[in-house]
Amino acid sequence: MIVDLDLLLKLASFGLSVGAMVFAFFANRQKGNDERFKAGTDRMDRHELRIQTLEQSVRVLPTLNDMHELQLQLVRLNGNMERMDAHLAGQQEIMKRVETVVARHEDHLLKGQKG
Repeated sequence: MIVDLDLLLKLASFGLSVGAMVFAFFANRQKGNDERFKAGTDRMDRHELRIQTLEQSVRVLPTLNDMHELQLQLVRLNGNMERMDAHLAGQQEIMKRVETVVARHEDHLLKGQKG
């Protein structure tokens, strides 16, 4: 009977040790999973914030229609500038002729006083 009691105590001790190991395994595994889930959740939150920032940035970018309208406006502006260049070239020719006439008048008046 003493042998049975000794054997029973040893088996109980062994069973308690195995039970503690199993409990420690599951408790630590759950703890690691919780930490990994928390890290994954934090990373997903950061990604979501970055995606929202990118979406806001893209939302304010010009569209294809905006760029096409800008291109048309630049073509119109270029046409206006070419017309202005042609007009200014004509004005420049007129100014050259006026300067030539004024220079002739100056020469005539200056030489007329000497003679």
